[in-house]
Amino acid sequence: MDGTRAEAWVPQARTAQWEPGAQQVLDAFPDSTAVLDADGVVIAVNRAWRMFALDNAGSEAATSTGVSYLEVCERASASGCADAAVAASGLRAVLAGDSVESELSYACPSPTFGRWFLLRITPLDGERSGALVSHVNVTRLKSAEQELERRASQDPLTGLANRTLLHSQLGQALVPRGSRRSPEVGVLVIDLDAFKPVNDTFGHAAGDEVLLEVAHRLRTVVRPTDTVARTGGDEFAIVAPGISDEGLYEMERRISQVLAPPHQIHGRRLEVGASIGAHLATPGDAPADALAVADALMYDDKRSARARA
Repeated sequence: MDGTRAEAWVPQARTAQWEPGAQQVLDAFPDSTAVLDADGVVIAVNRAWRMFALDNAGSEAATSTGVSYLEVCERASASGCADAAVAASGLRAVLAGDSVESELSYACPSPTFGRWFLLRITPLDGERSGALVSHVNVTRLKSAEQELERRASQDPLTGLANRTLLHSQLGQALVPRGSRRSPEVGVLVIDLDAFKPVNDTFGHAAGDEVLLEVAHRLRTVVRPTDTVARTGGDEFAIVAPGISDEGLYEMERRISQVLAPPHQIHGRRLEVGASIGAHLATPGDAPADALAVADALMYDDKRSARARA
Protein backbone atom coordinates (compact mmCIF):
# COMPACT_ATOMS: atom_id res chain seq x y z
CA MET A 1 0.00 0.00 0.00
CA ASP A 2 1.34 3.49 -0.74
CA GLY A 3 2.35 5.86 2.05
CA THR A 4 -0.63 8.24 1.63
CA ARG A 5 -3.17 5.48 1.88
CA ALA A 6 -1.27 3.87 4.73
CA GLU A 7 -1.42 7.05 6.81
CA ALA A 8 -5.13 7.41 6.06
CA TRP A 9 -5.71 3.81 7.00
CA VAL A 10 -4.03 3.92 10.42
CA PRO A 11 -6.11 6.21 12.67
CA GLN A 12 -4.02 7.92 15.30
CA ALA A 13 -6.16 8.37 18.42
CA ARG A 14 -5.42 10.23 21.63
CA THR A 15 -5.30 8.20 24.81
CA ALA A 16 -8.70 7.78 26.39
CA GLN A 17 -9.20 8.45 30.10
CA TRP A 18 -9.21 5.01 31.65
CA GLU A 19 -7.41 3.13 34.41
CA PRO A 20 -3.94 4.72 34.92
CA GLY A 21 -2.37 1.32 35.49
CA ALA A 22 -3.78 -0.06 32.26
CA GLN A 23 -2.53 2.99 30.36
CA GLN A 24 0.92 2.57 31.87
CA VAL A 25 1.05 -1.01 30.65
CA LEU A 26 -0.22 0.01 27.21
CA ASP A 27 2.42 2.74 26.93
CA ALA A 28 5.12 0.15 27.67
CA PHE A 29 4.31 -1.71 24.46
CA PRO A 30 7.04 -0.90 21.89
CA ASP A 31 4.68 -1.26 18.92
CA SER A 32 1.96 1.18 17.84
CA THR A 33 -1.05 -0.24 19.66
CA ALA A 34 -4.71 0.74 20.03
CA VAL A 35 -7.64 -0.64 22.01
CA LEU A 36 -10.93 -0.91 20.14
CA ASP A 37 -14.38 -1.47 21.58
CA ALA A 38 -16.82 -4.10 20.33
CA ASP A 39 -17.88 -1.80 17.46
CA GLY A 40 -14.33 -1.24 16.26
CA VAL A 41 -14.07 2.29 17.70
CA VAL A 42 -10.73 3.43 19.15
CA ILE A 43 -10.96 3.96 22.93
CA ALA A 44 -7.26 4.15 23.84
CA VAL A 45 -3.82 4.18 22.23
CA ASN A 46 -0.29 3.94 23.54
CA ARG A 47 2.60 6.36 23.30
CA ALA A 48 4.13 4.62 20.23
CA TRP A 49 0.80 5.07 18.39
CA ARG A 50 0.68 8.79 19.23
CA MET A 51 4.35 9.27 18.23
CA PHE A 52 3.68 7.59 14.88
CA ALA A 53 0.89 10.08 14.32
CA LEU A 54 3.19 13.02 15.03
CA ASP A 55 5.99 11.64 12.86
CA ASN A 56 3.59 11.20 9.93
CA ALA A 57 1.70 14.50 10.20
CA GLY A 58 -1.53 12.98 11.50
CA SER A 59 -4.45 15.42 11.60
CA GLU A 60 -6.52 16.21 14.70
CA ALA A 61 -9.59 14.62 13.14
CA ALA A 62 -7.70 11.37 12.66
CA THR A 63 -5.99 11.39 16.06
CA SER A 64 -8.99 11.74 18.35
CA THR A 65 -10.51 8.94 20.38
CA GLY A 66 -13.84 7.86 19.03
CA VAL A 67 -12.46 7.24 15.54
CA SER A 68 -13.94 4.10 14.01
CA TYR A 69 -11.05 1.93 12.89
CA LEU A 70 -13.44 -0.12 10.79
CA GLU A 71 -14.76 2.94 8.95
CA VAL A 72 -11.25 4.21 8.24
CA CYS A 73 -10.30 0.81 6.79
CA GLU A 74 -13.47 0.76 4.70
CA ARG A 75 -12.82 4.24 3.30
CA ALA A 76 -9.27 3.30 2.38
CA SER A 77 -10.57 0.11 0.79
CA ALA A 78 -13.10 2.05 -1.27
CA SER A 79 -10.25 4.23 -2.58
CA GLY A 80 -8.48 1.13 -3.88
CA CYS A 81 -6.29 0.00 -0.98
CA ALA A 82 -6.54 -3.80 -1.03
CA ASP A 83 -4.63 -4.20 2.25
CA ALA A 84 -7.22 -2.08 4.08
CA ALA A 85 -10.01 -4.36 2.85
CA VAL A 86 -8.15 -7.39 4.22
CA ALA A 87 -7.58 -5.60 7.53
CA ALA A 88 -11.27 -4.71 7.87
CA SER A 89 -12.28 -8.29 7.15
CA GLY A 90 -9.85 -9.62 9.74
CA LEU A 91 -11.06 -7.13 12.36
CA ARG A 92 -14.69 -8.05 11.81
CA ALA A 93 -13.85 -11.74 12.24
CA VAL A 94 -12.06 -11.06 15.53
CA LEU A 95 -14.81 -8.80 16.89
CA ALA A 96 -17.46 -11.38 15.95
CA GLY A 97 -15.57 -14.15 17.71
CA ASP A 98 -15.01 -16.05 14.47
CA SER A 99 -11.22 -15.78 14.73
CA VAL A 100 -8.76 -15.75 17.63
CA GLU A 101 -6.27 -13.62 15.70
CA SER A 102 -5.79 -11.75 12.44
CA GLU A 103 -2.42 -10.90 10.90
CA LEU A 104 -1.51 -8.94 7.79
CA SER A 105 1.94 -8.00 6.47
CA TYR A 106 1.82 -4.81 4.42
CA ALA A 107 4.14 -2.27 2.84
CA CYS A 108 4.03 1.28 4.20
CA PRO A 109 6.73 3.25 2.34
CA SER A 110 7.66 6.80 3.18
CA PRO A 111 9.02 9.33 0.65
CA THR A 112 12.59 8.46 1.73
CA PHE A 113 12.62 4.72 2.48
CA GLY A 114 10.54 1.57 2.38
CA ARG A 115 8.82 0.25 5.49
CA TRP A 116 6.95 -2.94 6.28
CA PHE A 117 4.51 -3.51 9.12
CA LEU A 118 2.73 -6.52 10.55
CA LEU A 119 -0.84 -5.74 11.60
CA ARG A 120 -1.85 -8.04 14.45
CA ILE A 121 -5.42 -8.03 15.81
CA THR A 122 -6.34 -10.05 18.91
CA PRO A 123 -9.65 -10.16 20.84
CA LEU A 124 -10.32 -8.60 24.26
CA ASP A 125 -12.70 -10.61 26.42
CA GLY A 126 -14.51 -9.76 29.62
CA GLU A 127 -16.46 -6.63 30.51
CA ARG A 128 -14.72 -4.63 27.80
CA SER A 129 -14.97 -6.85 24.76
CA GLY A 130 -13.27 -5.55 21.68
CA ALA A 131 -9.85 -5.94 20.11
CA LEU A 132 -6.22 -4.99 20.54
CA VAL A 133 -4.64 -3.70 17.33
CA SER A 134 -0.86 -3.51 16.95
CA HIS A 135 1.26 -2.37 14.02
CA VAL A 136 4.66 -4.05 14.40
CA ASN A 137 7.53 -2.57 12.38
CA VAL A 138 9.06 -5.56 10.57
CA THR A 139 11.16 -3.58 8.07
CA ARG A 140 14.45 -5.09 9.26
CA LEU A 141 13.05 -8.64 9.04
CA LYS A 142 11.48 -8.01 5.62
CA SER A 143 14.72 -6.54 4.30
CA ALA A 144 16.60 -9.64 5.46
CA GLU A 145 14.04 -11.88 3.75
CA GLN A 146 14.30 -9.92 0.51
CA GLU A 147 18.10 -10.10 0.65
CA LEU A 148 17.93 -13.89 1.07
CA GLU A 149 15.53 -14.11 -1.89
CA ARG A 150 17.87 -11.95 -3.96
CA ARG A 151 20.85 -14.14 -3.11
CA ALA A 152 18.89 -17.29 -3.89
CA SER A 153 18.15 -16.02 -7.42
CA GLN A 154 21.42 -14.25 -8.25
CA ASP A 155 24.83 -15.44 -9.38
CA PRO A 156 27.19 -14.33 -6.58
CA LEU A 157 30.09 -13.41 -8.90
CA THR A 158 28.47 -11.52 -11.76
CA GLY A 159 25.20 -10.39 -10.20
CA LEU A 160 23.32 -11.91 -13.14
CA ALA A 161 20.33 -14.17 -12.67
CA ASN A 162 21.20 -17.74 -11.75
CA ARG A 163 19.81 -20.94 -13.27
CA THR A 164 16.84 -21.01 -10.87
CA LEU A 165 15.68 -17.50 -11.76
CA LEU A 166 16.31 -18.13 -15.46
CA HIS A 167 13.99 -21.17 -15.42
CA SER A 168 11.38 -19.16 -13.53
CA GLN A 169 11.50 -16.24 -15.98
CA LEU A 170 11.43 -18.57 -18.97
CA GLY A 171 8.48 -20.47 -17.54
CA GLN A 172 6.52 -17.24 -17.08
CA ALA A 173 7.38 -16.05 -20.59
CA LEU A 174 6.18 -19.32 -22.13
CA VAL A 175 2.74 -19.24 -20.49
CA PRO A 176 0.09 -18.83 -23.26
CA ARG A 177 -1.80 -15.52 -22.96
CA GLY A 178 -5.47 -16.30 -23.63
CA SER A 179 -6.98 -17.03 -27.02
CA ARG A 180 -4.86 -14.52 -28.91
CA ARG A 181 -1.55 -15.70 -30.34
CA SER A 182 1.08 -15.10 -27.70
CA PRO A 183 4.43 -13.59 -28.68
CA GLU A 184 7.31 -16.01 -29.12
CA VAL A 185 10.24 -16.18 -26.73
CA GLY A 186 13.90 -16.07 -27.68
CA VAL A 187 16.20 -18.45 -25.80
CA LEU A 188 19.96 -18.10 -26.22
CA VAL A 189 22.63 -20.33 -24.70
CA ILE A 190 26.21 -19.01 -24.71
CA ASP A 191 29.35 -20.98 -23.91
CA LEU A 192 32.81 -19.38 -23.85
CA ASP A 193 35.21 -21.10 -26.26
CA ALA A 194 38.68 -20.64 -24.80
CA PHE A 195 37.99 -20.02 -21.14
CA LYS A 196 39.68 -23.04 -19.51
CA PRO A 197 43.21 -22.00 -20.63
CA VAL A 198 42.67 -18.65 -18.89
CA ASN A 199 42.10 -20.39 -15.56
CA ASP A 200 44.88 -22.91 -16.15
CA THR A 201 47.47 -20.34 -17.17
CA PHE A 202 46.63 -17.22 -15.18
CA GLY A 203 44.55 -18.55 -12.26
CA HIS A 204 40.93 -18.35 -11.21
CA ALA A 205 41.12 -14.66 -10.25
CA ALA A 206 41.93 -13.85 -13.88
CA GLY A 207 39.13 -16.15 -15.00
CA ASP A 208 36.71 -14.29 -12.73
CA GLU A 209 37.74 -11.03 -14.39
CA VAL A 210 36.85 -12.48 -17.78
CA LEU A 211 33.46 -13.69 -16.50
CA LEU A 212 32.71 -10.26 -15.05
CA GLU A 213 33.64 -8.59 -18.34
CA VAL A 214 31.49 -11.04 -20.31
CA ALA A 215 28.53 -10.33 -18.00
CA HIS A 216 29.02 -6.61 -18.52
CA ARG A 217 29.17 -6.95 -22.30
CA LEU A 218 26.04 -9.10 -22.41
CA ARG A 219 24.11 -6.52 -20.39
CA THR A 220 24.91 -3.89 -23.02
CA VAL A 221 23.21 -5.74 -25.90
CA VAL A 222 19.93 -6.91 -24.34
CA ARG A 223 16.62 -5.14 -23.82
CA PRO A 224 15.31 -4.10 -20.37
CA THR A 225 12.73 -6.92 -20.56
CA ASP A 226 15.34 -9.63 -21.21
CA THR A 227 16.90 -11.83 -18.52
CA VAL A 228 20.64 -12.52 -18.65
CA ALA A 229 21.87 -15.41 -16.51
CA ARG A 230 25.06 -17.21 -15.68
CA THR A 231 24.06 -20.86 -15.61
CA GLY A 232 27.43 -22.54 -15.04
CA GLY A 233 31.17 -21.97 -14.91
CA ASP A 234 31.55 -20.33 -18.33
CA GLU A 235 27.97 -20.75 -19.52
CA PHE A 236 25.41 -17.99 -19.93
CA ALA A 237 21.84 -17.82 -21.16
CA ILE A 238 19.35 -15.15 -22.16
CA VAL A 239 15.55 -15.17 -22.16
CA ALA A 240 14.13 -12.61 -24.60
CA PRO A 241 10.30 -12.54 -24.43
CA GLY A 242 8.22 -11.02 -27.21
CA ILE A 243 10.85 -11.19 -29.93
CA SER A 244 10.62 -12.01 -33.64
CA ASP A 245 12.81 -14.36 -35.63
CA GLU A 246 14.59 -11.35 -37.14
CA GLY A 247 15.02 -9.78 -33.72
CA LEU A 248 16.51 -12.97 -32.32
CA TYR A 249 18.94 -13.21 -35.24
CA GLU A 250 19.98 -9.60 -34.67
CA MET A 251 20.50 -10.22 -30.95
CA GLU A 252 22.67 -13.26 -31.71
CA ARG A 253 24.73 -11.14 -34.10
CA ARG A 254 25.20 -8.39 -31.49
CA ILE A 255 26.27 -10.93 -28.87
CA SER A 256 28.87 -12.40 -31.23
CA GLN A 257 30.23 -8.92 -31.94
CA VAL A 258 30.35 -7.76 -28.35
CA LEU A 259 32.10 -10.93 -27.12
CA ALA A 260 34.63 -11.01 -29.96
CA PRO A 261 37.12 -8.36 -28.73
CA PRO A 262 40.04 -9.83 -26.75
CA HIS A 263 40.40 -9.56 -22.97
CA GLN A 264 43.40 -7.94 -21.32
CA ILE A 265 44.83 -10.65 -19.00
CA HIS A 266 48.11 -10.07 -17.15
CA GLY A 267 49.40 -7.79 -19.87
CA ARG A 268 48.31 -10.08 -22.69
CA ARG A 269 45.35 -9.75 -25.02
CA LEU A 270 43.53 -13.08 -25.15
CA GLU A 271 40.69 -13.95 -27.46
CA VAL A 272 38.07 -15.96 -25.65
CA GLY A 273 35.06 -15.85 -27.96
CA ALA A 274 31.82 -17.76 -27.58
CA SER A 275 29.55 -20.32 -29.19
CA ILE A 276 25.88 -19.38 -29.31
CA GLY A 277 22.68 -21.34 -29.76
CA ALA A 278 19.54 -19.28 -30.44
CA HIS A 279 16.05 -20.81 -30.42
CA LEU A 280 12.66 -19.17 -30.89
CA ALA A 281 10.34 -20.94 -28.46
CA THR A 282 6.56 -21.01 -28.71
CA PRO A 283 4.29 -20.27 -25.72
CA GLY A 284 3.22 -23.58 -24.24
CA ASP A 285 6.66 -25.16 -24.72
CA ALA A 286 8.29 -26.63 -21.63
CA PRO A 287 11.17 -24.44 -20.38
CA ALA A 288 13.53 -27.40 -20.17
CA ASP A 289 12.77 -28.37 -23.77
CA ALA A 290 13.34 -24.82 -25.03
CA LEU A 291 16.71 -24.65 -23.26
CA ALA A 292 17.67 -28.09 -24.55
CA VAL A 293 17.07 -27.00 -28.17
CA ALA A 294 19.14 -23.83 -27.70
CA ASP A 295 21.85 -25.87 -25.96
CA ALA A 296 22.01 -28.33 -28.87
CA LEU A 297 22.29 -25.45 -31.34
CA MET A 298 25.11 -23.98 -29.26
CA TYR A 299 27.05 -27.26 -29.48
CA ASP A 300 26.46 -27.32 -33.24
CA ASP A 301 27.97 -23.84 -33.39
CA LYS A 302 30.94 -24.97 -31.29
CA ARG A 303 31.60 -28.01 -33.52
CA SER A 304 31.39 -25.82 -36.62
CA ALA A 305 33.91 -23.40 -35.14
CA ARG A 306 36.32 -26.22 -34.34
CA ALA A 307 35.94 -27.62 -37.87
CA ARG A 308 36.71 -24.21 -39.36
CA ALA A 309 39.74 -23.86 -37.07
